[in-house]
Amino acid sequence: MSDDSDLSPEDAHPKARAALTDAFFWDTSDPCGPFGDETGREVLEAIRELREVDRRGSAIALLGRLLERWEIADGSWEVVEEGEVMALGAEDELGLLVRDEAILALAFGELIVSGRIDPEVRRRAVLALTRQALPALLHGWGERRKKREAHVARMREVLVQVRD
Repeated sequence: MSDDSDLSPEDAHPKARAALTDAFFWDTSDPCGPFGDETGREVLEAIRELREVDRRGSAIALLGRLLERWEIADGSWEVVEEGEVMALGAEDELGLLVRDEAILALAFGELIVSGRIDPEVRRRAVLALTRQALPALLHGWGERRKKREAHVARMREVLVQVRD
């Protein structure tokens, strides 16, 4: 994996190759997948760099640093009820979307780089997928709604199945 857009199963941890059998996990141009936007690619590169320097470095601390640098609040992780998510989105739509993009990229990036997912990263990623599966958030995907819905369901399935 030579740069932030290079993503290949051949270069990934064996657990990731076994779990991430859908092409969208490896497609950095698919906005419906975990690495198909700028946030996802930046998080992937950051987790790669962290693991090169410190194999046991905190992924949650890395997430906090990234969110701080992007001036995105590091909070509201527990919000999953539709009305509360809609209120959160009305107050800070960018923050809601970037946090979810970042935690999903972090979860799958950790799996790809190290073959494991920090339990708190997994928990937050499952919560993010719960939010992303809400009809109001899927509606924002327009013509890609069904594709995003399928990707969200598959990402959730993988997160629940893959264990250290």
